[in-house]
Parts: sequence; C-alpha cells; structure tokens
Amino acid sequence: MGVKVSYDQLGNLSTQLKSVVDEFEHAGSRANDLRDDVGRPYGESELRDLAGDFEGRWDDRRKNLMESCKAVAEYVDDVLEAFKDFDQDAASKFDEKGGQR
Repeated sequence: MGVKVSYDQLGNLSTQLKSVVDEFEHAGSRANDLRDDVGRPYGESELRDLAGDFEGRWDDRRKNLMESCKAVAEYVDDVLEAFKDFDQDAASKFDEKGGQR
C-alpha cells in the first residue's frame, strides 16, 4: 500500500492558508472602518459601540486563529518538502541500481 501525495494540492493548500493569514493580519487595521461604516444612525452611538466591542472580542480570537493557520501552513510546507526529498532520494537510489528492485 502506498501513499499518494499531490504536490499541487499541498502547494495550493499552503498558498490558501497563507492568504488567510495575510487577511487576518490586515483585518485588525480595518477595525475603525467597521465603526465608521456603522456610523451613528439616527444620532445614536450604541450600535457603533457594539460594533467596536465585537471587534475587540473578535481581535483576540482572530489572532489565535491566525497563529493556528500559520502553524498548519508550516506543517503543510514541511510535509510537502519531506515528500519531495523522499521522492528525489528514492529516484536516485532507483537510478543507481539501474532501475532494478
């Protein structure tokens, strides 16, 4: 029984995870945008304040999720590199023996 590894799929996964991390890293700088977008409907600031409270609570969770995504991306990169190294090593040993088993 063998293991089939798609380098393209692992590479795409790594790229997508890094994109998510990048989005999370820049999301915090847009916190004021959320409050500004909410504004002060009918001259009231309660909704704006609630949006700010939500953003503050979400900020901590976003940081934790971002760190987890970074870790998974690193694991994916490590797995991809390990399989590539294994393939190259196995191919060179196969070639050294003249393609014999």
